[in-house]
Amino acid sequence: MAEIIKTTGIVLKSSKHTIEAARLLDIFSPEMGKFSAVIRGVEKPKAKLAVASQPFCLGEFMLAEKNGYYTVTDCYVVDSFFSLAYNLDAYVLGCSMLEISGKLAQAGESNVELFTLLLNTLKVMAYEDAEPSACLVKFIIETLKLSGFGFDLKTCEKCGKPLKDEKRVGIVYTGSGALCENHKSGDFVNLNSDEWKTLSSINDCPLSALATLKDLPRASLNSCLGICLKQFYYRTGERISSVEKYL
Repeated sequence: MAEIIKTTGIVLKSSKHTIEAARLLDIFSPEMGKFSAVIRGVEKPKAKLAVASQPFCLGEFMLAEKNGYYTVTDCYVVDSFFSLAYNLDAYVLGCSMLEISGKLAQAGESNVELFTLLLNTLKVMAYEDAEPSACLVKFIIETLKLSGFGFDLKTCEKCGKPLKDEKRVGIVYTGSGALCENHKSGDFVNLNSDEWKTLSSINDCPLSALATLKDLPRASLNSCLGICLKQFYYRTGERISSVEKYL
């Protein structure tokens, strides 16, 4: 007999299943980590659980577990973040957050901090009109910190000098983070004053206040996003394919 489990989770990915009208979901739960589950009948017209089969769905999932396999039997939908669908930038970059979470969350391992960060970042982007690119930059910086791969934007890795008043810095991918103007050497990316101001502003800003960062230069945002994606790749070995076409 199948065991019934109840857990809160966010749908990270939804794909077709060989069972007719079913979908295979990747779900991220703060207690269970990442796991896969089949949800049946959701491709039929007026399916009761159709919303629960979509990426971004936050819900309380009822799961039948048998021999290590899960089937969604019911779901109370808490939020679908449907407003993201009306903003292409927000939707694409939100999908990147789901992809990043799926790469960092482990099966069977609780990760309340990462789950909370993902949920709060989606809320800021969906309901507080925060700049989507700034949200993803912040999300990558904070996920790397949580995963033990963080990089330092506060001090020069060569001399320890505080970088608060620097106008230009270098960013490294294999060291601890940033280089001051006087100690740029080796393999680094040079940030101009606008790029450094944008990156440091996002880094210093609390997630809850991210919507207050207005009129960030688009070119600088794109540059900072590219830098953070490279940081993620060099520090974790994982590429974020969902955002590559966007850039």
